[in-house]
Amino acid sequence: MPRSPTESHAQIIRQINLTLEGPVAEVMAQLVPELKKLPRRGVLEHVFDDPELLDRCFKAFRANVEKFRALLVDQHNVPVEQADALLACGRSLDDVVAMVVRTHAKRHFRKRLDGDSRALKPGRKPPKVKPEGGGLMERLVRLFAANQATPTPQRSRSEVLYDAIKEHLLHDWQVPLVQEYSTLSPQLVRRLGKRILDYKVPEDIRRLKENPNELPVPSTRPDAIPTFLLSAKGRAEAAKAAEKGKPIGLAPSGGASGDPVHMVKPVENAKPEGTTDRRARLSEILTPDQKRLRAAAFTMILLDPVVRALLPNSEQTVRITSLLTEMGGLPAKMLVGELGLRADQLAVTALTLHAQLGEEMFRRSFGVPGNLDYVTKFVERAKAAGINQETPLPEIVDFLSKMFAGMKKQLPAAPRAAVT
Repeated sequence: MPRSPTESHAQIIRQINLTLEGPVAEVMAQLVPELKKLPRRGVLEHVFDDPELLDRCFKAFRANVEKFRALLVDQHNVPVEQADALLACGRSLDDVVAMVVRTHAKRHFRKRLDGDSRALKPGRKPPKVKPEGGGLMERLVRLFAANQATPTPQRSRSEVLYDAIKEHLLHDWQVPLVQEYSTLSPQLVRRLGKRILDYKVPEDIRRLKENPNELPVPSTRPDAIPTFLLSAKGRAEAAKAAEKGKPIGLAPSGGASGDPVHMVKPVENAKPEGTTDRRARLSEILTPDQKRLRAAAFTMILLDPVVRALLPNSEQTVRITSLLTEMGGLPAKMLVGELGLRADQLAVTALTLHAQLGEEMFRRSFGVPGNLDYVTKFVERAKAAGINQETPLPEIVDFLSKMFAGMKKQLPAAPRAAVT
């Protein structure tokens, strides 16, 4: 008789747990000596509860994938070469990693937010209540009371937060961030959505918590995280890259992309080798409260003949300078952080957007506070078009003009700002 989906899932989970606590733990103990001191049956629970130990295990796994080759096979006992390929257990390596990270997060959230350090035991049943005695009338009264609508049990703080973030707990590099995740509100997590994966260091998460209304620009990660699995060709390329000191790139989220995992992929919008990062300095271009662009920071840029030749109404120097202050700090941070725009590129982008969208639409989308969803979609389109800090200014103007062609005509005319 075929198993139900629930039974099948439970069987897969049991198989994965047995493999982790058995063969995987045996190999891992050779790489992480601390595991040898732990009881065989409790090693998994202990690792799930210790973020530093779990992080060391993941790093040991990455550095010694070859030692686990016998376990990384499909249902035909053929070694897999991609982290998203199905293993014999019916799940991929990416799936198993996400399951481990989620289990660790769930346990940590329960301990920190609910003060509950019990192991997560599925299927825990409530104790049975013995029927009380009494006459017919008493039994009818109890039956009536039992059939009344009972209030829904209040969900714990840890459950609410976990439900908000679980679909974004995917990567092993998130283990050191779980403690910081536990300090965020579920509302902020839901508002961020998949953008929470842009923040890859604890300091970024702390900055999110300190100022949830002004999302910080993600810190630049010093080294891209290498993939778990590499083909023979990929390992050779990785070895060469390591010798030359080049990072092995991944998709921007830091996880496996839709491409084959063995491919060495550069980080999106990365600057060419040998060049310096010339992105605009936020401390210089934003007002002290970081809510708007600071017009004075762009005075010399707007006097550059190359820049002026690309600007609409370039003869109105005072007006175009004041228009820059209408761009909000948060949209500006996203453009600089995600696309790496230089100060001159940011000025041209802001003024061209204003001309294409019209004053009202520009303020709603790129003003204060701006429409983050709209800006995010714009950034994704710009990335897809290859816009970065190496893009010539005329190409940026051409991209914006084509993207928003006809947009301003569809909107009601907005009053023009007075020239002062």
